[in-house]
Amino acid sequence: MSGAAALVWLLAAEAADLSLPYGESSRPSLCELGGVQRAEAASGGAGPWERVRSEPHEALCLALARAQIRLDHEPGAVLEQARQLARRWPERPEPKLLEARALLRSGDAAASWAAWQGARELSAGAELGPGLVSAHALRDFALSAVWTRRPEVAVSTYRRLVSLLDAWPDPRHVQRLYLEAAAASLRAGAPHLDEALGYVSSALARARSTGLAAYASGLEAWIAERRGAGATPPRQLTEAEIRHFVELTRGTRQPSFWPALPRHEAYAVASLLVESLSRAEAAELWEMYLRGLEASGGDPAALGHARERRARLADARRVP
Repeated sequence: MSGAAALVWLLAAEAADLSLPYGESSRPSLCELGGVQRAEAASGGAGPWERVRSEPHEALCLALARAQIRLDHEPGAVLEQARQLARRWPERPEPKLLEARALLRSGDAAASWAAWQGARELSAGAELGPGLVSAHALRDFALSAVWTRRPEVAVSTYRRLVSLLDAWPDPRHVQRLYLEAAAASLRAGAPHLDEALGYVSSALARARSTGLAAYASGLEAWIAERRGAGATPPRQLTEAEIRHFVELTRGTRQPSFWPALPRHEAYAVASLLVESLSRAEAAELWEMYLRGLEASGGDPAALGHARERRARLADARRVP
């Protein structure tokens, strides 16, 4: 599966099982209520989007609200609408932000990244953050950084995201965010491995889903290997849980609440989990990870570790 196809597949899986909160946390700052209006709304007046008629960009705010509702299910249509809005309001960053998010869901991470940069230019170079975009949009920015191989940007963005967890009321989506942050730190290499372990610990402390607990345990073992601490066996996982995780990883459709990682990284997690049960299957899954890592232009340290582990697994299989 190509990187673009994998990205579309992951985000489409989320859309099938995720309803984003389209309230205060997701409203563009352009359309926020002013002080007096906020107080009136809090005291039982008209809702925020209804009150937008008194704002100077009424049509743009209404169009953005409608597009956001369609974003996950109709990214192609939203992309065209975003470009129309950009032509009508060329000085505003919001249409460009919408374009970036639609492009990500259409599988074009490179064009999405370019659109994010265009939005920043229209914002006078302001950093993307809660003052400019919603928490959900900021996660899209982090994913654009991941899929265009900008590990340091991804790491810094996830640091901001883990302070915005209230935007995800479903605990599984909070755990997913922690696991994505951990994977971003792992990808960024040795200086960030302790940070990666902290994120995994937070995910494990909150894990209620068997699949997410297995994912976190496998990531923990992977981080331990990269730190040189030796392989860490999966914690408190039964054989049935490990087998189920491996089956889902190999399947054509992974759960929507799993972290949105490059597909080959899920094979690495599965390999580490299943090694205690089957070295042959661990070697096969690790080879699938290594092929994906090589195809994506992985960094030398990650490639070196991956090839060393492949050799260790091959040697272990030769032992009578």
